[in-house]
Amino acid sequence: MLPLLLAAAVAVASPSSCPSDLLVANPRLKIVRANDDKTRDNYIVTVEVKNRGAAAQPEDTRQHLALVRDGAVIGTQSIPSLGADEGYAAAFRVQLPHQRKRGPFSVEFRYVLDSKNASRANCTSVNDRLNATL
Repeated sequence: MLPLLLAAAVAVASPSSCPSDLLVANPRLKIVRANDDKTRDNYIVTVEVKNRGAAAQPEDTRQHLALVRDGAVIGTQSIPSLGADEGYAAAFRVQLPHQRKRGPFSVEFRYVLDSKNASRANCTSVNDRLNATL
């Protein structure tokens, strides 16, 4: 619960002084019931990636978000170039072996800049990772 509260506090923090500064925040979990496969529990995990800076990212920016569980990447999603104060909702499908009563599980969201324009696309890496217990 504490990671979610910290993520929410960071998300409402004042805009960054960097030209473009990405923030990964607001993780959410949705349980999806599947009638055809009783051996797996299905979840949709979402998170927001937001450019808190005053400038848009360069249009040729290549970047993605990785979802990590127990040290292994279990999903990736490309993120488009973001304008100033623009957000993007990323969603991942997670399947876990079925458990009748599953407790919370932890994941990490990792923002990865694939292009070589770091100073213009994301001037700081402070907000690039978010740990969440869902």
